[in-house]
Amino acid sequence: MLTLNYQIEIQSDPNQVWQMLTELELYTQWATAFSPQSRFSGEWREGADMKFFDPQLGGTRAVLDTVEPGQSLAYHHVAIFTPEHVQDIDSDMARKWIGSTECYHIIPQAGSVLLRVTVTTHADFVSMFNDGWEKALPMIKLLCEQRMK
Repeated sequence: MLTLNYQIEIQSDPNQVWQMLTELELYTQWATAFSPQSRFSGEWREGADMKFFDPQLGGTRAVLDTVEPGQSLAYHHVAIFTPEHVQDIDSDMARKWIGSTECYHIIPQAGSVLLRVTVTTHADFVSMFNDGWEKALPMIKLLCEQRMK
C-alpha cells in the first residue's frame, strides 16, 4: 500500500467543512470529481458500514473507524460493488482495493481551516485518487466559501 496526502486551505469553519463531507446533498456536489453520480448511504457512526457508490458504475463498502464531527473522519474499505450492485471481495481488483483507507482531518487555522486527506491504497488506484482529489479539493473549497458568504 502507498500513502497519498492531499490538502487545501479553506476560508471556512470546521463545521462547514464537516457538513460538506458528511451531508449527502453537499457531498454529491463535489464527489462528481470521482464519479458523475457519486452517493453514499449509511450512518456516520464509528463501526458502521458506509456505502459509497455511483448507481451506474458500482462502488465500495467501508467501515467507519473514526467519526469526530468537525475534526476527523476515517474509514477502511472492505468490499467493492459491481455495476449490478453485487458485492465483490474475491476478484483481483477487490483484493487490491480491500484494506485501502481514507482519513480526513479538519484543522482550524487563524481564520481558515486546513482540510487534510490521507489515503492508503494499492498502486493501481493512485492515478484515480490523484485525479479525483485534484478536482475535488478546489470544489470543496469553493462550495464551503460560498456558503460562508
